[in-house]
Amino acid sequence: MNKIIISITSIVAVFIAGCATQLDTNAEKIRLVTADQKESCESLGIVSTDQQLGLNKASNSMNKAINEVARRGGNAIFVLSTGTSGLDGAAVTAEALRCKIE
Repeated sequence: MNKIIISITSIVAVFIAGCATQLDTNAEKIRLVTADQKESCESLGIVSTDQQLGLNKASNSMNKAINEVARRGGNAIFVLSTGTSGLDGAAVTAEALRCKIE
């Protein structure tokens, strides 16, 4: 019986940890900008993400958005909205930007 409980606990722990979204290498350089700062940037489109499972749903959803900005070649993100998704998820809608480095 103890082996079954340990196995189930291990599977659940791996599942929860597996849902965490880490920042990609290039995404670590993405900066958050204000509405005034984004005026001098090139838009790379809107990014919409959500996270339904795991812990820290809001953080994971934001990390997904930042990773997508990096994939598009951006260096900045302007958050348009954050909120809930589904029954218990978190969502982020943001604009991916390429800004001149100051």
